[in-house]
Amino acid sequence: MAKSDKFQVSSHSSVIIGTEVTPGTPTSASDGVTIEMPVTEYSFSDINKHSLAVAPFRTGLGGMTQSDSMLKWQEHDRMHEISLTFHCSNLAIDRICLALFGDGSTPNVLLGSMPSTVQSHVQHGVANITPVTIWFENGSHAGLDTDLYFTSCMCTSFTMTGDVASNAGVVMGTATFVTGYPAVEAALAIQSTSSANTLLTAHTTLFNIHDMTTAQTLDSVDLVLYSFDFTIARDVQRIGFDQDASFHPSGYAVGGYEVTGNLTCKRDDNTLTATNNKVGVPLDLDTNVFQITASKVFVDDSGISFDTDGWKQTIPFRCTYASAATSNAVVSIGTAA
Repeated sequence: MAKSDKFQVSSHSSVIIGTEVTPGTPTSASDGVTIEMPVTEYSFSDINKHSLAVAPFRTGLGGMTQSDSMLKWQEHDRMHEISLTFHCSNLAIDRICLALFGDGSTPNVLLGSMPSTVQSHVQHGVANITPVTIWFENGSHAGLDTDLYFTSCMCTSFTMTGDVASNAGVVMGTATFVTGYPAVEAALAIQSTSSANTLLTAHTTLFNIHDMTTAQTLDSVDLVLYSFDFTIARDVQRIGFDQDASFHPSGYAVGGYEVTGNLTCKRDDNTLTATNNKVGVPLDLDTNVFQITASKVFVDDSGISFDTDGWKQTIPFRCTYASAATSNAVVSIGTAA
């Protein structure tokens, strides 16, 4: 056989997220709602992921070798992981929040009562719009004009990171997804001219840390903020399997949400006030367009960074909802003025 001349490069691969109707069935070109993400980096686990299970050696004469019936591919517990890093535009943030906790319009609010029933119990073949199809145009081993896509992906975490000294201050997002369905290498057309498809050119409003002139406060005191990171994460477990060709899962079970983050600020009397409180305090990061707000933020083991351009305060934190009612918000992420 001659050497293959096929290859893939990331610059030729658009990354698209599509809403599904039924878990196990990828987004349809005719009825899918899709968005082309402003991705800068991405990765995914090997599309043929499986582990080789080996039976133990037998005892006695002739027992120190292995037959082919003593080896099997382990496919019943297969889980692929997909990671996307992107510019935090208003559209990108809204879409990831929708996938992670079910609110995809500003302000995106994570409530104490989440996840809802539709998110916490996802069953193969039963209508549910929580899972998404993620596909990489021209991402197949066949090269150009053949796509690679993952069906029924569940978002497990979303991190936003902003730094005045990196990426021109643009806040970057990283979303991680998992799926128990094997990847498919085939063309998956979208309606590029349809109103149901959001193109890359629509991502014009970007979250930038340099624009935080309205408010950057913890416990209602002003901070000089150098950088921040903010993560919403949950556990997703594969449930069961079907011994068909793809060993697809029976569904997914979803765990609770953890909301954590870090602030790096100029160390001064304001940061001392902000960190010297043993009860939940409010957080407000605001550009007058984008907002991250939380009412119950607990500082977790704050420390000092002895930098040559001035000492800085590092403030790890955890967000909760006010215990008076589960309808209270853990965090709110706004993407419009």
